[in-house]
Amino acid sequence: MAVDEACAADQVALSELRIARGTVEARRAQTLRRVPVFMPALCRVRQGEKLLSWGEREARAGANDVVLMPAGQELGVANLPGVHGYLAEVLSFSPALIARFRTRHGSLVDSQLRAAPGASLCVPLDVHAALAWDQVMASLADGAPAALQAHQVEGLLLALALAGHCGPLLMDRRDPLAARVQQVMLLDPAADWSVARVAGQLHLGASTLRRQLALEQRHFRDILEAVRLGRALQELQTGILPISEIAALCGYASPSRFAARFRQYHGLSPRALRATL
Repeated sequence: MAVDEACAADQVALSELRIARGTVEARRAQTLRRVPVFMPALCRVRQGEKLLSWGEREARAGANDVVLMPAGQELGVANLPGVHGYLAEVLSFSPALIARFRTRHGSLVDSQLRAAPGASLCVPLDVHAALAWDQVMASLADGAPAALQAHQVEGLLLALALAGHCGPLLMDRRDPLAARVQQVMLLDPAADWSVARVAGQLHLGASTLRRQLALEQRHFRDILEAVRLGRALQELQTGILPISEIAALCGYASPSRFAARFRQYHGLSPRALRATL
């Protein structure tokens, strides 16, 4: 029975698995405030440097370092080009994968979590973690089966954990309902989201949703704005869509209103960010 239950849990984790890869490039320096992290992610700097701030702490990641980006964080980020510009690879994955890793490597995870509160989010990649990273990226590029991709991401997490560098990424979310609200909104940031509509998607009453978010010290409108502006940041960094289309895609009827809110939130205007690419 225990084996059957373990297998069933593993199948659920695989069914919920989402892994994505991307790149961030810049020719000029980018400085951004309040960059939201919606899903656990890792960022490997290939060219240039990344400065990171969270709370009262700061750290610097250079070529072949990796940045741990726990879900639920808001980070201050500066991407600083080197001689050949700035280039970083980003790997993001669902919380289900983190949960499965925690289950499979309990004692190792416990040791990581004890050190997590004081750990840096910028860590070096040793030879084993670097090899695991390249294997994950190759599997994603080649469209390997989801089970194989999941196995290789877990291998990357294991390499980081064995080097003593994975703790912050393994910590439990403090705001599980807020995370679920974010995931609903991310399906369509431009939708006319209301408390009642999101509560219906989550099979909750509107008053229950408000009350539980208040207990987590989160506010519905703040979550919605973080989702919209976080999506806008991703779209702007690809350099493909016009700014006016990004504004509409992210739920802003007025491009000027969007530009003002983006600048207030992230610290520079959409046009200024585009000029760095």
